[in-house]
Amino acid sequence: MVTNVLADPRKQTTVILLRDRPLRLVYSLWPGQSERPPWIFIHGMGSSRWAFADLLVRRPVPGQYLAVDLPGFGDSMLPPFVQTLDDFREAVHQLIEQLHLVRPILVGHSFGGMVAGSVVSHYPQDVGGLVLVASAGYFPPDNAMKTLPWTWLNRIGIWITSFDFYGDRMLQALGLNPSQIPPITRERMRYGWRRAKEMARMREFYAAPNFVEDIAQSRVPTVVIHGDRDILFPLPKVREAIGSAFPLLVLPGAGHLPYDYDLDRFIGLLNEAYQMIQHKEKES
Repeated sequence: MVTNVLADPRKQTTVILLRDRPLRLVYSLWPGQSERPPWIFIHGMGSSRWAFADLLVRRPVPGQYLAVDLPGFGDSMLPPFVQTLDDFREAVHQLIEQLHLVRPILVGHSFGGMVAGSVVSHYPQDVGGLVLVASAGYFPPDNAMKTLPWTWLNRIGIWITSFDFYGDRMLQALGLNPSQIPPITRERMRYGWRRAKEMARMREFYAAPNFVEDIAQSRVPTVVIHGDRDILFPLPKVREAIGSAFPLLVLPGAGHLPYDYDLDRFIGLLNEAYQMIQHKEKES
């Protein structure tokens, strides 16, 4: 029997303001190895805070962990307006301020990397480090699903593609073997996909002009983790985009979900990224 993904004793709620409108934001706090540093894990498009559950239960790096549902995803409220990248950035920054987190390390996967990068670019004094995992932002995604002009039809499509036949095809495209994904992990993936309310009404993927340059100018220590079989953001194009701006750690064989492809090796790379961030912080 699959565990109910709604049964989350770590679940917390806060209220932020987006465009002067109150909005409920949901996050989960995971006990870590130590009190510091604080980490914020930001999920990608069509996902939720549950994306990191298998990772965070392993207590992968020193510190305390927070995984957030971005506005319009997971359990967080959908704003009455179509959001921009600025809205997601402000939501994460308000969370940092409300919880009085001192220079957290942001870990952003895919679209979450774009959001985390925007936070770093605009509020570098409030962030202690950045880890971009299979991140968006460098260039528009290749082979991405296209939304239709009708939100209601997109919602139907999202629901249909969450079932096993289509779900297996999607997982294979993302570089995973569906038969090796535990049932609870599959249920968490399905939950995030079905509750991607903002994704159903977006027309085009978000743009982040000067993504690499803006992060580099922030001087916040940044490390990239990427799979060499990512079909959305192919590694050769990522290498070209980042140049020598940030260290790049590659997980061989991994597609767009490197932490689900090989959790043990991903934890090793995450710890390597943490050591690099610490080293850069000491130098500055």
